[in-house]
Amino acid sequence: MLRYLPPGLLGLLIAVFLAAYMSTIASQLNWGTSYLINDFYRRFVKTKASEQHYVIISRLGIIFMTIFSLLVTKYFLTTISGAWEFIINASAGMGAVLILRWYWWRINAWSEISAMIAPLLIYPFSVYVLGLKSPITLYPTVFGTTVVWLVVTYLTKPVQLEKLKAFYKRTHPGGIGWNYIQKMVPEVKGDSGFGRLFLDWLLGVIMVYAFLFGLGEFLFTNYFKGLFILLVGVAAGYLIYLDLKKRGFETVAE
Repeated sequence: MLRYLPPGLLGLLIAVFLAAYMSTIASQLNWGTSYLINDFYRRFVKTKASEQHYVIISRLGIIFMTIFSLLVTKYFLTTISGAWEFIINASAGMGAVLILRWYWWRINAWSEISAMIAPLLIYPFSVYVLGLKSPITLYPTVFGTTVVWLVVTYLTKPVQLEKLKAFYKRTHPGGIGWNYIQKMVPEVKGDSGFGRLFLDWLLGVIMVYAFLFGLGEFLFTNYFKGLFILLVGVAAGYLIYLDLKKRGFETVAE
């Protein structure tokens, strides 16, 4: 960029990078604070306070998260690659619970909360105690996180049956994971085709990553390789389209 871009375009590119950087910081701070306030503080700490009180606490939460982020980036994440490794490992193990919550009635909010917290403890332990390096750290992090949220799921109370039945009546999820609730509302028939849903999910993963890596190959001027990867993504998306068309798009809208 420094070699080929003229001064005007180079300045514009720097401004674009700074804008993207600042917007990412702002969105992450607001997102993280909304989790702390709406899902934790408002629900468990101060349940009947005024909106002004929650606004003040949210502002304090943003300040706290900013200071905490600065400390983390100064003492632990000194490179961009290190930051990406931390993000990948810190979210490792969450995928299973975020997907299975649609297919197993027993998963509750504590399952997801524990799946968010566990990697933050297991990943540093893998690095500083076990001496592992990324991506090997993903193995103990994913396995440990899965064990943690499964244990927490069975140790905590499930969601209230009335809410589960209302959810089942509205979304009628299929699969053996909802048999317990389905017996309570026999008039509602759950969706079938768990195998097709799993295949659509797998094709969706292939499509997303194919477009990401395909465009990346184009940026590195590997046009034929990039085109091939993009065609794989297009094919995966087309197979999803055919399945949704066969099942009926109204099933997705519902």
